[in-house]
Amino acid sequence: MRSRIRGSSTAVVLLMLAACSTPGQRPNPAVPPAPVATSPASKPSAPASAAEKPSPAPVPANLWSRMRARFALPGCDADPRIVFWARRYTRNSAGFERYLQEVTPTIAYVEGAAEHAHIPAEFSLLPWVESRYRASPAKGRRSAGMWQIVPITARHLHLPMERDYDARLDRIVSTRAVMHMLSGYARRWHDWRLVDMAYNAGPNRIGRLHPSGPAPAQPLVPDLAVSHITRDHLLKLLAIACVIREPQRFGVQLPAPDKERRLVEIDLPFPATLDAVARAAHVPLRRIRRLNAAYLHGRMPGAGPWHVLLPAYGAARLDEALAQHQLPRQPAVHTVRPGESLWSIARHYGLDVRQLRRMNHLHGNLLHPGQVLRVQASR
Repeated sequence: MRSRIRGSSTAVVLLMLAACSTPGQRPNPAVPPAPVATSPASKPSAPASAAEKPSPAPVPANLWSRMRARFALPGCDADPRIVFWARRYTRNSAGFERYLQEVTPTIAYVEGAAEHAHIPAEFSLLPWVESRYRASPAKGRRSAGMWQIVPITARHLHLPMERDYDARLDRIVSTRAVMHMLSGYARRWHDWRLVDMAYNAGPNRIGRLHPSGPAPAQPLVPDLAVSHITRDHLLKLLAIACVIREPQRFGVQLPAPDKERRLVEIDLPFPATLDAVARAAHVPLRRIRRLNAAYLHGRMPGAGPWHVLLPAYGAARLDEALAQHQLPRQPAVHTVRPGESLWSIARHYGLDVRQLRRMNHLHGNLLHPGQVLRVQASR
């Protein structure tokens, strides 16, 4: 069965920035229009819901130019602190260029989603401020994923956080949900500066200080009683965009787009292990795991989602493997619950206890809650 491939827009840029996020407070939800106080952004058409799957964005001839054309926030010279941060990020120009080239496919993917949602291109760079585009794992109640979403926000965005799957680390699902949320902030404030501040400090906090509508154009950073972290968050976002606007000003060169490295979404007709996907796509497992970190143990949840994000060259190979029925289905598994035994589990799946032991390389009858057993369902 042939998969359905959804391409993102090709590589675009990102910059080397110190990831900064406010611990604890994080956004709640909503979807995109509205302007920034100085530069109005084009108003979006009907916003897409968080669950809607965007159509592939057209591949631009020049990604850098396309991003610059979609910037809606003030430029480099709107505040001296913007250039300060931009110079700080590009201080090691060689290191900045190397890292930028590494994360460009992810920036390009996010830019495709932002363009589809009518969100200004600056927000394609927001994950750099948050996490440097790394799908950082969850630790307790702290934020996780490249968008650094805390649990309370994840629940509000209907992003499941389960034992084997954390949607905050799913670049496909979380990006779609964040774009939906940013759109809602934009409809409330009609000021992209306040949208960024709400993302960092939380919409409730910004709403108490400025209930709705745009803030005055000056000062550039709206004069609200927020922390320096929230103020710097906006300045850093503007600084990253500044480097994209004027790379020569900072002595850096933006990488040329590579069509083979652009990220492509593939929907699977059934769950598969990441190991099997890596073999079929001829992409290193390490790379597959990094791009699809939401599958915490390399397995897809039985109820879905069943999709992967791959470099274009691997996506083509995986699609061919699916067409030729060469991708194996993920073996059925059972998670042991308190009070269950090998005998009760074997009986439920129509198996012999010896079969169950053999399938799972067990040498005794001892089980513990949460243990995952491979099974073969007979019904």
